[in-house]
This record gives sequence, C-alpha cells and structure tokens, in this order.
Amino acid sequence: MISLGAVLVRAALRAYTYPYRKRFASLSRSVALKEKPYEPPKGFSFAEEEYGGVRVEKIVPPETGKGIVLQFHGGGHTVPMNKMYRNAAERLAAACGCTVYSIDYRTGAHFTYPALHDECFRAYAALCKSVLRGGNFVAIGDSFGANLLLSACLRARDDGLPLPSAIVCISCFIDMAASGSSYRENCHRDPLYGMPRRYDFEAHENQIRRISPYCGNTPLNDPDLSPAYADLQGFPKALILCGGWETSLTDSRMLDDGLRKGGNPAKLHVFPGMWHDFLYLFPRLKESRAAWREIVAFITEALSPNVKQERER
Repeated sequence: MISLGAVLVRAALRAYTYPYRKRFASLSRSVALKEKPYEPPKGFSFAEEEYGGVRVEKIVPPETGKGIVLQFHGGGHTVPMNKMYRNAAERLAAACGCTVYSIDYRTGAHFTYPALHDECFRAYAALCKSVLRGGNFVAIGDSFGANLLLSACLRARDDGLPLPSAIVCISCFIDMAASGSSYRENCHRDPLYGMPRRYDFEAHENQIRRISPYCGNTPLNDPDLSPAYADLQGFPKALILCGGWETSLTDSRMLDDGLRKGGNPAKLHVFPGMWHDFLYLFPRLKESRAAWREIVAFITEALSPNVKQERER
C-alpha cells in the first residue's frame, strides 16, 4: 500500500495533467520551464566545464572522497538541465560524499537520432580520458537519460573505454518502439502519460505507444537507439527503480532481463502505485525517500572499494 501523501499527490497530478492527457500531448514538449540562475547550497562548489565540446556541470560537496557520480538527465530530448536535476545532483553529492558531473547536452524538438547520443558519448569519452580514469565512478540516468547512459556504456564497452563501477537507471525509457505490455496495462493508471478512463486503449493505442520524433528514420529496435534490444554482456552491476503505474514499466523489466541474460548482477525495484520519475518530481514522499536511500546505499557500496584503494595510494 502506498502512503497517503503519494495518493494525494497522484490525484493532484492526474488533475493537473488532464488537459494534456485528453489531447495525448507530450508533457515534456508542452510544459515550459522558468529557470532562475543556479546557486549551489552553502559549502558546495559549482563549475561549468566542457568535455568533448559538450557542457558539463560539476558540483562538489563540502566533504568529498574520490568517488564520482556521472548523471545523464532525462526529459525526452526536449527538456534541458534544470533545477530538478541539480537538486538530484546536490542530494547525491551530499549523501554519497561524491563529486557529481551532469552532462548538459543540447535539447530541442528539432534534434533527431543520433545527435544527443553522439553528444553524450563525446562527453563520456572525454571525461574518461581525464576525471573518470580507472572506472571509479557510478553512472545514473532517468527516463530518456537512462537510454543515453546505456548507449554511452555500449559504445564505451565496444571501444575499450572504462565502464562505471555500477549504473543506476530510473523510470527507463529505453524501448523507443514502446512495445511493452505495460502500455496497455497502465494506460488508465499512469497520471502523467496515461489517458482518461473514458478512452478505449484499442482506439488510441498509437497515441499511448507514442513514438518519439527523435527516432527519425532509424529502426526502432536499433540497439543504440533502443538499448532494450542490446547485448549487455560485460556491463557493470545495476540498480533499476521505477513506478508500478508507469506506462513504460516494461522498459525497466526489459533492462533487468537483458542485464541478467548478459550475466550481470541486477536488481529491479518496482514501487507499487507510483509514477514516472516520482523520486525526482516529489523527493519528500515516503516512497521517494526510500528510493533515494536505496540509491545512496548502492552507490556508496559500489564506490567504497575504489575509494579505499585511492586513499591508500
């Protein structure tokens, strides 16, 4: 059973998104963000750097070890780096005692594959030649950011570049064909991407299984565009978290299956009744706090052997 707070927030979300959902409009392309200039919390340092010609944000907590977290933000290729992701970077930096790098790739409805995948990999490869040497880092990505993360790791593996010690994927959007059964199962449950209950799934299946214009003319099962179809052998251990009411729930299950088939340790945690990116959108909910504790424990454990080795040198 989910918390009362989550029930109330879910109902409010359903009401707020109704005008978009009844038109099958994309939330990520419909909601305009009003961003103020970013100011890090007291004691944190913040810098804007460039790797491979790509802007990367760096945040360092007051007390930090040698570990690094690399963040790939989501947003369906149209939402830029924003306060929500900077808050997540702050939370990870403070709780894990790590420096957090966030790839601030370009966004916009006019981009098509492989533009953003190439951009993120350029940043990843350049970071590997400088601050990420030795694999002493964990990569985290949510939604479309999980897609970009997995693509970067696939390319890094094939090119012989360092892979993260571990990866964290949240509310994955990694099957651009949107083929999963959860699109039907959760079509009326999902408060963000579902449809009003009066609508019939069969009549509106194409709108629910919406194909992103970012895909362009690329086959939807291309493993770089859709890592759900990739061979994931040689990948690091993974933590996968998602909401049980997401239309894209199957994407997270496909990733879990793919990692296990590749012989990689993976843990999938589905939070019943929760929605896409719930822990980013509403971090103070009981379920969100539990999710963040799980992420912090996973990252800390993944980095602790490497941090210890660095300190002993």
